[in-house]
Amino acid sequence: MDNRKRRRRFESLLGKIFILSLFLVLIVNLILPDKEQSEEENRMLETLPAPGLTSILNGDFMEQWESYMSDQFVGRNLWRGLKVGLDRLGGSRMENGVYIGRDGQLLEDIAAPDQELFSENINAVKSLADTYSDIRTTVMLIPDAACILSDSLPAFATVEDQRQMFSMVERGLGDSVNWVDAYSILNRHKTEKLYYKTDHHWTTQGAFYVFREAAASLGIEGDVSDDYVSYTVTDSFNGVLASKSGVGLNEKEQIDIYVPTEGDDDVVVNYVDEGKKRTSLYDSSKLETRDKYGVFFGGNTSVMDIRTVSTSRKRLLVVKDSFADCFIPFLTPYYREIVVVDPRYYSGTMEDIMDTYRITDILVLYSGNTFMTDNNISGVFTGE
Repeated sequence: MDNRKRRRRFESLLGKIFILSLFLVLIVNLILPDKEQSEEENRMLETLPAPGLTSILNGDFMEQWESYMSDQFVGRNLWRGLKVGLDRLGGSRMENGVYIGRDGQLLEDIAAPDQELFSENINAVKSLADTYSDIRTTVMLIPDAACILSDSLPAFATVEDQRQMFSMVERGLGDSVNWVDAYSILNRHKTEKLYYKTDHHWTTQGAFYVFREAAASLGIEGDVSDDYVSYTVTDSFNGVLASKSGVGLNEKEQIDIYVPTEGDDDVVVNYVDEGKKRTSLYDSSKLETRDKYGVFFGGNTSVMDIRTVSTSRKRLLVVKDSFADCFIPFLTPYYREIVVVDPRYYSGTMEDIMDTYRITDILVLYSGNTFMTDNNISGVFTGE
């Protein structure tokens, strides 16, 4: 009988402690100011949603509230780190869609394309090339790390065959474009540092290998192998895959830039929609932040107009995602002007760009994952 009483008292005490703990956490959550950004996850956090009759009735408010509470929960980083640690002890080799590969290599999963969107994107690029058939159009799809570094995937992990997807794109585009086989180029150098360990982007070294072999397709004459020298701008880069997965947050990597060995590389970069200009391809202030990859042009933007001191009369349009950011600096000695458009942020059409700038060449450069999943491409290319 005494044992039963003691057990009931103990259970009652535990219940009170639990309720008190929840109450204290709620009070602390209410007292502490909300955070706007998570440095560890490198993203903006949810803010307090404003209730409205429509959002309450359709359930949107509760979804927003749950996301808000999850993002602003006190000690979030501690609990998140604890979860990742326990998952690793339990043998987990994927966190938040990121594979934890051999030697700590983090790899984003290969996106399986929506077939309708996939076809729309192929047809949009082909339509652009056909519409401006007198202009050289070059297409590069850059394989993601899990495609080239498949040997680094965790045991028994399988990903979509991105090389096969690229073959389908190449066949769909046909003779309307110059196709650059970036997969074969990178695969020949797969033992080298082609991708960051903690980030989804390729390295500038990987970009240089592709540029060197793609130069002829771009109409650049001669061997460019010795035309650039690399410099390290930071050795403390920790990328978005580390932030997303919570793994490898203490890993430090270097970011290199390549500059011409000869000639004047002066530029004026006009950020058209923002109404600002810069006399450099690089934003060194980003090296003081977590988003150090933003050193290239300062990060994502809708339209850039790069004026160079090149004696060339050619004007290049680059339609791209962020994989192109470390590639574009290789192009500045060969074009008088380079207009850069990112369809994810641009609200106009390619026709607007072609009418505004006297474009002589077009380069479409995307990572495989973005090209397979970006639903902005067809609208910007076709105006629909």
